[in-house]
Amino acid sequence: MNRISLNVPNVLTLFRSALVPVTVILIFYGLTMAAFATYVVACATDLLDGIIARKFNMITEEGILLDPLADKLMAVFVIVAFVSIGVVPAFILIILLIKEALMIGGGVFLYYRKIVTPSNAFGKIATVILNTAMGFAFFYKQIDAFWPPPPFLNWPSIFLSFALFIMIVALFQYAYFNLFRKFRNQRKEEKLSDNN
Repeated sequence: MNRISLNVPNVLTLFRSALVPVTVILIFYGLTMAAFATYVVACATDLLDGIIARKFNMITEEGILLDPLADKLMAVFVIVAFVSIGVVPAFILIILLIKEALMIGGGVFLYYRKIVTPSNAFGKIATVILNTAMGFAFFYKQIDAFWPPPPFLNWPSIFLSFALFIMIVALFQYAYFNLFRKFRNQRKEEKLSDNN
């Protein structure tokens, strides 16, 4: 990938990536409603770029790689910000980082094997659940005041733990269909071509 094709979906993806530091800075300064508004705009561009790419046949290899990367950057850095201000415990960040490292490692492996695979429906559903759970985290004060959580936890932590569980299930499902099966099929094709 020598140059990014600056079509509308890719520009929206790059714009979403640029909103990551803005959201994080607003969280650090306690401007959670402004941070939430920025986060909602980022989520809206995530939906919009996918719709435009499919409807107008603007799907590119760069977009397939950059779109989930922008999602990962937003998820990781927003969670880092919430851990830093004490809203969610560090174990959520650790699990998320391990999961994302596995996803990135698998993606790099597939890319260098010349296998480009877009996110599947289950992965998209898991991302929506994570985004929703993260959205609740912006209202941690209001939610915990209205509905007291169980001891040693708060509702954002519970919501995010559930979302991470769904995402880990999606990771194993993605790994099976996109890593194991496609790599196995590619190896079979290579062997057949070698025999011919």
